[in-house]
Amino acid sequence: MKKYLFPVGLFLAFFLIGCPPQSKVQKRMPPLFVLAFTIETGKEPSFLITEDFNRDHKLDLVVVNSGDKSFSYFKGNGDGTFKDQKVFATGRDPICVASADFNSDGYLDLAVLDYADQEIQIFMNTRLGSFEEVKTKINAGKIPINLIAGDFNEDGFPDIAVTLRFHKTSVLLGNGTGTFKAAKAIPMKGQPTGLVLGDYNHDDHLDIAIAIGGSGNRGVQILWGKGDGEFDSSKLFKGGGQPLTIVNIDVNSDGYDDLVTSSNPLHAMNTVVNNKDKTFTGLKDFASGNFPKFVAAADFTGDGIPDIAVSNSTDDAVTVSLGKGDGTFTYPPIYHHVEEHPQGIVAGDFNGDGLIDLAVSCRDKGTLNILMKRNMVNPSPNPPSTPKTT
Repeated sequence: MKKYLFPVGLFLAFFLIGCPPQSKVQKRMPPLFVLAFTIETGKEPSFLITEDFNRDHKLDLVVVNSGDKSFSYFKGNGDGTFKDQKVFATGRDPICVASADFNSDGYLDLAVLDYADQEIQIFMNTRLGSFEEVKTKINAGKIPINLIAGDFNEDGFPDIAVTLRFHKTSVLLGNGTGTFKAAKAIPMKGQPTGLVLGDYNHDDHLDIAIAIGGSGNRGVQILWGKGDGEFDSSKLFKGGGQPLTIVNIDVNSDGYDDLVTSSNPLHAMNTVVNNKDKTFTGLKDFASGNFPKFVAAADFTGDGIPDIAVSNSTDDAVTVSLGKGDGTFTYPPIYHHVEEHPQGIVAGDFNGDGLIDLAVSCRDKGTLNILMKRNMVNPSPNPPSTPKTT
């Protein structure tokens, strides 16, 4: 497996449609990150997550390889580099992976969604830097799109939620052994795509925010958790023209999670503001590169305001749009070129320097690119003007 250390320095039916014009174009800013490390994966790496799977206080990476029925596990070295991959066989066309401690042993396990087989596989953490598949596969439902893990009935055992193409989200309650009760389907107001967890109304119960895309209704729908594995459905809120992925972000620092969605066939992003009364308001679409796929949210500049990093598959670039604190973001975005067709993206401090770095999977190249924010001064998105002297 080759490693290269570089010097520091679902919907295809749409034609290319541009975003609305930006009302105010700001001065271009220099890159925040440098491409520092590249490592080979399996074929067509896509969905990516980062966690400390072996509990050595160093972040690791797991990516599903949609092209060769596998996922790759990379142990972090703690300096921004990663050990060669360990490859684990999956079903056909793995498209998503989630982590949780499914057997309560203190180590994070994996749930892998195999799209073509319409099944979920559970891989238990061996605590020895490896994973072992639970032989019983789980029926995910008809045409599964995405999954996530969380404790919906508050029994201490992680559960799973799966979005299904035909207007349903299924919830599977965990038994604490890597097995699950039969799925219970919840009707949706459109075709669900990406999903994310949060306590959006601060009632101490876990909710699910779901992007609704497809050819019918579009926007964001919330499943309000009751704490017993049951949910109340919200109405459909505006949240982008074709939202496919979704991420939590507190854009206005009010302590409530807001949302950002990406609509890749429309080349558009959208902020969905939490009104703190179980309603949300979608703002105007904005641009952050072409054909945006996945989004990572974090405070990349250290100014206390969260920003977004977006993988733009047709640009072969990761863009960063800096938050202004009111739900809007700077334009133009800050471009960082990576290898061909970037997909999954995650943020984390991979070298322990206290600065947030990025990892992105590059589908057509079969690699992971690590972008480090090393030895760099945090720029200001709106530098003060210099007063004139007389």
